[in-house]
Amino acid sequence: MSKNREEIISLEISSLREDLQNLIIQRNELRRQLGEIREKLSARREELKKKREDLSNIRNEIAKLREKIFSLKNDIQTLRSRLGEMFKELKQISTEFRELSRGRESLIAIDELRAKIEQLEWTLITTPNIEPEREKEIVSEISRLEQKLKTLLSLHMRYGDISSRYEKTKNAISELRSEIEKKRSVLRDAINQLNNLKAQRDKLKNEISNIIDDIKTLKNQRDEIKNRLATINNEIQEKRRRYYELLRELKRIRDEYEKSVQQRMLQEKKAKVLDKISRGERVTLYDLYVLYGQEKQEK
Repeated sequence: MSKNREEIISLEISSLREDLQNLIIQRNELRRQLGEIREKLSARREELKKKREDLSNIRNEIAKLREKIFSLKNDIQTLRSRLGEMFKELKQISTEFRELSRGRESLIAIDELRAKIEQLEWTLITTPNIEPEREKEIVSEISRLEQKLKTLLSLHMRYGDISSRYEKTKNAISELRSEIEKKRSVLRDAINQLNNLKAQRDKLKNEISNIIDDIKTLKNQRDEIKNRLATINNEIQEKRRRYYELLRELKRIRDEYEKSVQQRMLQEKKAKVLDKISRGERVTLYDLYVLYGQEKQEK
């Protein structure tokens, strides 16, 4: 009976030993996988941190560009308002210029008037015995021509002034247009930069979203492995407890079996000694030890 029990326990111990070896192999593999996942998690978290920093920098750049674009639009609007005022001024100057241009032919007669005045003055100087009536007419004509010359000279000066204002205004308009175009060019570049940054921002947001999803997946895998490890550790602990329990039981059975064998052998030896005594045969000291010494030890 004890032998059968010993065999059963030995088989169970062998099975437990094999199970423990397999469980330890599984545990080591899970620990390796857990280490890899933790490394991946750490790497993805670092990547996420870097992407978020990049996103923050891009958002700051976008904010600055929007301020720049807003400022450029205001500048362009201000310049366009000034340009409109310049066009109004140019229109007014053009009107004045056209009015003066109608008398441009009379402006050409300035030299003729001067020549006539000089001729009349020369007549007064060189004509002897000029009649008073004629002298009076010449003096009156000279006075009239001088007044006309004065008026024409004034118109000529005004024409030059208006012409100068016209050219200055045209130049100012040209400069404003050039400045507006430069501002528009800078504005277009800023808008292109803004669109590029927005595209980069959206790309980063998608990448961050993907990284977060990866981190969630890795966390789930990590937690699953940790749960499996906990289960395996519990199994290992339980099987080890059972393993050592069976080892103790096996030792007890073997000890009892060994003791029973020794008892049986002792009883057989005692029976032989008693048989010798009953037959009147001589017994040895060893026989007496077997007969009485073991009994004393048992007591």
